[in-house]
Amino acid sequence: MRKGKLLLVMSMLTLLVVGCGIKKMVKKYPDVAIKLENPDLENKGGKVEYTVKGTVPPKYMKKKADVTIEVPVLSYDQATGKETKNYGTLTLVGEKSKKSGTVIPYKTGGNFTKTGSFDYNESLENADIQAIATISKGKKTQTMPVRHLGEGISNTSSLVGLVPEVKETDENGKITGNGSFLLYAPHQYKPEFITKTGVIYFEVNMSNLNWNLKLNKDQTAKDNIKALVDFIAENRKVDKIIVTGWASPEGEESKNQGLSEKRFEQGKKWFEQEYDKYLKDYAKKNKIKLKDLVKPTFVFENHANGEDWGGFETAVEKSKIAEKNQILNVVRSQSNNNLREQKIREMTDIYNEIKEAILPPLRRSEVSMVCNKNTFNEQQIMALALTHPDTLSVNEKLYAASKDENLQHKENIYTNIINTTGSQNEWRAYNNLAVLQLSEVLRGNMSEYEQAVSNLNKAAAISPRNGIVLNNIAIATVLSGDVKGAKSKFEEASKATVYPIAQDYNLGMYKILDGDYNAAKNLMNGKHCDYNMALAQLVNKEYSAAKTTLDCIPDQDAKVLYLKAILSARTGNEAEVMSNLRQTVDKDSKYKHKAKRNPEFKKYRKSAEFENIVK
Repeated sequence: MRKGKLLLVMSMLTLLVVGCGIKKMVKKYPDVAIKLENPDLENKGGKVEYTVKGTVPPKYMKKKADVTIEVPVLSYDQATGKETKNYGTLTLVGEKSKKSGTVIPYKTGGNFTKTGSFDYNESLENADIQAIATISKGKKTQTMPVRHLGEGISNTSSLVGLVPEVKETDENGKITGNGSFLLYAPHQYKPEFITKTGVIYFEVNMSNLNWNLKLNKDQTAKDNIKALVDFIAENRKVDKIIVTGWASPEGEESKNQGLSEKRFEQGKKWFEQEYDKYLKDYAKKNKIKLKDLVKPTFVFENHANGEDWGGFETAVEKSKIAEKNQILNVVRSQSNNNLREQKIREMTDIYNEIKEAILPPLRRSEVSMVCNKNTFNEQQIMALALTHPDTLSVNEKLYAASKDENLQHKENIYTNIINTTGSQNEWRAYNNLAVLQLSEVLRGNMSEYEQAVSNLNKAAAISPRNGIVLNNIAIATVLSGDVKGAKSKFEEASKATVYPIAQDYNLGMYKILDGDYNAAKNLMNGKHCDYNMALAQLVNKEYSAAKTTLDCIPDQDAKVLYLKAILSARTGNEAEVMSNLRQTVDKDSKYKHKAKRNPEFKKYRKSAEFENIVK
């Protein structure tokens, strides 16, 4: 009661001070509408854009009066205390006012609009957005009570985040895909292979070995077999043995498949016998006991291919048969293999060349010995990298590390390269060791961070303007929390003189920070189930698309759930806000403080459930 009397006395004093010239305007000021077109202001590319709209009622604005409105005025907390700052001013003037401004007729009243922007800073996150009007006429002036227009400025577009995938580069230092990657350097090891092939021919419907067969006695065939036997005797590093069994296509398909399998077995058996002969000869020449020789374990590739239709058609096309085109058309026009086989059998009675020259070479077994031209094959390289790394080249060591999924093995190999005289300045080893260490940082082990940066700096000193190293330095900078500071490194990586790395996805992240959301989505190239893509969609107010993207992200970690809570708040789904926030803080408690201050949740701050989640 006493408080009410005090307010009444103050109002009367105000009217006495103001006088009759503007007292009606002061009294009716609450009828003047002032509002933000969108009360949910947000940071977009470092700027906060606003539109203020208002309405002055009829018979309000005195013809010689004016109203100066400071708007928006932001009141916010600083380390030194409460601070208030005016970010814009508009002036409304009566029809006979000498001031310049938006003229408001006395009789009809009018509308006014003000648009503008101001720089965002984090202090404004929970600012009270106000309008402060001052009414004047002549020498009489009255400042009106603060008008509250809104609360808080969201900074959701700053919530970019990278979870880079660890990836090998190819021999040219290139990568496939559009994303954020921690990059291993190319190992540059190139396994080179040499192959020798011999062909064994068989009689029709037979799979037994017959060296007296006409085709096997042909000089070309004999030379090829001899060349393969001599190749075995060169004692090369065998990668694999490929044996292919074939049948001619005039018989029944099921029988021909079985024939091709038996011919494969015959080819395999022949090779093993020849290799055993080689070992006996080698032992005898070198005066070694045969039992002391270690026979390698061969990898046999079984290609029992059945009927050789391709070989048949090629042979007919190359033949001198005048009607060869008609023959091929008849065969090809049949609806199934049984009919094609029947047609071929019929043609052997008409065309002797088909029977004598075209079909016999198709009944064969091809035996190919594939050998590694390098000193060691892949299995040997991977074993030696761990037991006798001094026997390998740097490229072979890096190749072994790229194939070994054991992280400790990788680290040992890279450390060996760095500690070995002659390769201690190998940038690839420093870079790759840093990738391992940053992988640990991604798993939450920040103790590896400083050493990772040190190794990347060493790699950069050895190989300046290297896109792979610059890319990894940029990722390391992001992981330290300095997202903005990483941008120049990403840009340098894309323009590097050595191994330039495309940075569309990473630079798309900065387009979000710049407020250019469509450009961000274009650079990210429609990436699905991706956090930053979802963020770009959300801040671009594509809420349905953002929900689809967020829901399909495989790792629903705290930052994903937090963004889902913000999306739920924007779409007015309180139950989802609470559910997502509760899951967020269960996974990472630091989000309690973030959520408590985030203006995206201002509608829910007085909710008991919200308070319980963030306490």
